[in-house]
Amino acid sequence: MNVVYLFSVLVSVLQVAEGFTSNNLMPRSTYQTSRRPQSKLAERLREDNELNSAYSDKSSLSKYNRRDAIGQACRAAAAVAASAVITHPTVSNADIEGVVALPRSTAPPEASSSKDEGKSVTVFKTKSGLQYIDIVEGTGRSPRYGNLVGISYKAYIKLPDVKGKSMKLDEFDSDRGYLVKHGNGRTIPGVDEALHTMKIGGKRRIVVPPKLGYVSSGLGPIPEGPYGRWKLNHLIDKMVELKGGNVIFDVTMNSIMEDEADQGYYDDQSLTPDEFNTLRINIETGQNAAKAAKAKT
Repeated sequence: MNVVYLFSVLVSVLQVAEGFTSNNLMPRSTYQTSRRPQSKLAERLREDNELNSAYSDKSSLSKYNRRDAIGQACRAAAAVAASAVITHPTVSNADIEGVVALPRSTAPPEASSSKDEGKSVTVFKTKSGLQYIDIVEGTGRSPRYGNLVGISYKAYIKLPDVKGKSMKLDEFDSDRGYLVKHGNGRTIPGVDEALHTMKIGGKRRIVVPPKLGYVSSGLGPIPEGPYGRWKLNHLIDKMVELKGGNVIFDVTMNSIMEDEADQGYYDDQSLTPDEFNTLRINIETGQNAAKAAKAKT
């Protein structure tokens, strides 16, 4: 028998065997045609190899198609989840001292002298615990509830000092043209309270305690971008962890406008101290009467 012929048969057998052992027991398409006439065994091996090669290609294609489909589905799900986190980030509530309603008392704030960045300043503190420093007084009238107020601001968080280490202001947001519907409950209570006594052109540093800050979802101002929102949530989490700190806004009041679409749902006039005291007495009297009636039953 021709030695070359035997060698070609042996090579074909080895190629088929290599295909079975290397591709999930499926033969690879490694057969190469030869010009020399081959025996029935070689022909049969060639046909089997071609058949198995076609099946292997089809199976691999189907397998990779499934893999591609699963991969695309996973990537799409991850993109949707990431988009949800960016557009609707997890809310971190810094309600350390309890949620409060928007303060609308007209009682004058307490004034005290302090130092800010080495300068002597007057710090005003309201009954709610809000503090502010008037850097520029401003002129004209103050906004009423229901007015549209245009402001520019920079927002920071000041964490409490730890182990004698003084923490600096950490900026998380700024805006040069922010419009507020004054008194609509969508602005953090501390900022809304401070805006009520500002005037056009005035600049004020507002020190917001946790109970007047981001106490629930849907309150602004908040950063537009995902990084700013992540940073805000991270800093609020640190405030909760350390049980202290303040949100600080440097606000400039640029404009006050009447809202032509206002339906009269806002009480633009604040209560006088006497009216507020009368309201308080009436509420307390009603509560005491309800408690007495309940005790008798």
